[in-house]
Amino acid sequence: MNPVQPLKDYQVLITRGKGQADGLKESIEKNGGTPLLVPLLEFTLPDHMEDVQQRFEELLTYDWIILTSQNGVDFFFKLLGNPPLKLPKIAVIGSKTETALKRHGYKADFVPAQFVAEGFVAEFNTLLDPGARVLLAKGNLARAVIAEAINEAGAICDEVIIYHTVLPRSSEKKLVQLIKNHEIDIMTFTSSSTVNHFLQIMKSHELDTYIDRIIIACIGPIAAKTAEKHGLSVDVCPDVYTTDAMVAELIRFILKRNKKGGTFK
Repeated sequence: MNPVQPLKDYQVLITRGKGQADGLKESIEKNGGTPLLVPLLEFTLPDHMEDVQQRFEELLTYDWIILTSQNGVDFFFKLLGNPPLKLPKIAVIGSKTETALKRHGYKADFVPAQFVAEGFVAEFNTLLDPGARVLLAKGNLARAVIAEAINEAGAICDEVIIYHTVLPRSSEKKLVQLIKNHEIDIMTFTSSSTVNHFLQIMKSHELDTYIDRIIIACIGPIAAKTAEKHGLSVDVCPDVYTTDAMVAELIRFILKRNKKGGTFK
């Protein structure tokens, strides 16, 4: 156990989907905090399997495959079934996505220095020849930034939806109860989808005023921008877009505030 407990007496909301919260949960516990697991994301198979099947039949005609998340990796190989002996080159966004790819027995041919779509395409497009064919496998809520930038650069990027992101019904009641009972000290958001689903619940139950004093931490600028666009005040957003960096930045924020004698917002 960490002898220093900077998150002691803090109850921290984790909104990540099931199966992806373990690392963040352990980091919070290691630093003395109490994790509150309320997954605001659930992942399901796509509606239009015909499109997925068609893209997979054409898989070897592509020069590159792009996988943007752990979910993307897992659903890609789940839907692919028995992969061919040799796949096109694979590009991923983020170290966790790279690790997920390794679990399936493949090594990433490209990992960007910045784990956001804009940073990814700025680096990735320099590797593409004119007319190169790229398949972007993604979730239904992913932004169009990558495909648009690749096509504008003179390559060809096809997109295929390999999973859907939905709000778990069972989480709504639990979250509302925690908010109403003032049991949350810190909220963590790891994607724009978690922010949007959280706000959807807050609006439907008219709970906006209940969250004014809660510390808000976002894993990166995209989630933070989504939160701020809807009126949330983001306190923590690390320069490195990982859960470990988010927790480290959260601890720095709390220690600095406590040193100044501050309290909740």
